[in-house]
Amino acid sequence: MYIDIYYDTICPWCLIGKKRLESALESRGHISLKVRWRPFLLNPSMGPQGMERQTYLDQKFGGPQRAKRVYDVIAQTGHDNGIDFQFDKIEYTPNSIDSHRMVYLAERYGLESKMVERLFQAFFMEGANIGERDVLITLGEEIGLAREESTLFLEGSVRYDDVIQSDREARQLGVHGVPAFVARDRYVISGAQESKILGKFIDTAWHG
Repeated sequence: MYIDIYYDTICPWCLIGKKRLESALESRGHISLKVRWRPFLLNPSMGPQGMERQTYLDQKFGGPQRAKRVYDVIAQTGHDNGIDFQFDKIEYTPNSIDSHRMVYLAERYGLESKMVERLFQAFFMEGANIGERDVLITLGEEIGLAREESTLFLEGSVRYDDVIQSDREARQLGVHGVPAFVARDRYVISGAQESKILGKFIDTAWHG
């Protein structure tokens, strides 16, 4: 069974949702499930160079105090799920299109989930600017992608349109926030739901 996860590489709730899905699957060894990562753009109008982090947070949340309240909740939820977010290290909110393209490249070699995890770790724990191509090429190399291939891939426009189309398809499905999980093209659940809820979702789709 396939499960499509609509996500953005700069979405902390998507990392939490990933961890909770993995937890749900630990007790379901009888279920053969293949995850397909589907791009969603939290900031579809973001410029190619991204934006200074504090400016982004001020614009998105209306000021540093509101942003702090939001991210304090995310940090605590992450801690409860074994994730040590390091939001203070993030200096830029990047345009995430190229990072999604790297996941598509990794998919050629069955390394897409490793690429997603490495992008999350780099952005949320190390504060790396995953909108910079040199950073993406290095991260790809760390999970087994050839540096030369990644360089040529990112210099071109391969899979750029696929990222845009995936974002469009998600919105047509009614997805306006991520993560969102879609199984068998008809079972949909949105948000970083608790593991037990994701488990029931998987069970329903598996038996459906």
